[in-house]
Amino acid sequence: MGKTLIIAEQSEVIRKGLIQIIGSFDLFDRIHEVSCNSNLESGIIRIDPEVLIINPLLIQPGLKEWITGFKNGKIKVAAIVYSLFDDEVIELFDEVIRIGDTTLKIKNKLSKLTTSPHGRKTLNNDSTLSSREKDVVRLLAKGLSNKEISEKLFISPHTTITHRKNITRKLNIKSVAGLIVYALINDIVSVDEMQEE
Repeated sequence: MGKTLIIAEQSEVIRKGLIQIIGSFDLFDRIHEVSCNSNLESGIIRIDPEVLIINPLLIQPGLKEWITGFKNGKIKVAAIVYSLFDDEVIELFDEVIRIGDTTLKIKNKLSKLTTSPHGRKTLNNDSTLSSREKDVVRLLAKGLSNKEISEKLFISPHTTITHRKNITRKLNIKSVAGLIVYALINDIVSVDEMQEE
């Protein structure tokens, strides 16, 4: 099966232009587009792309924790940049495509993303979850409350809360939506499992 790309950009001119340019590279078999934040998460889950090109403004606020959800995952994330961003924002991405980049430069950047298995920058060296923390993330992604998680794992609610604090510290992801993306990308939970509950 070939590689799939999602372009998430609110400007139709830029989005369609990127589709036209990238479509001529023969790097991706399928190119999908998303024009707003509300369709982004469901699109990623449904399409399961190898590469996501996104305007950072689509995921503000919460950019850092959103991108951290992809950390060490199989999806490479490139920013499409045509306005000013702080260096610390740009450093979150695997690659940056600037509005002034030539066609050749864009092709080289995307080629590097599709061939580099470990291109992602690690935002936190202490990001390895224990098996119990993965259990908690899996159950959170399935929509269970702290009390329900405690009952399923035969641990106290206090222990569940402690695990959640440790997960937040290790991954720097503060929202359940961010944890869901992290869990899906890192194969902690599958879409089918999430629909079972």
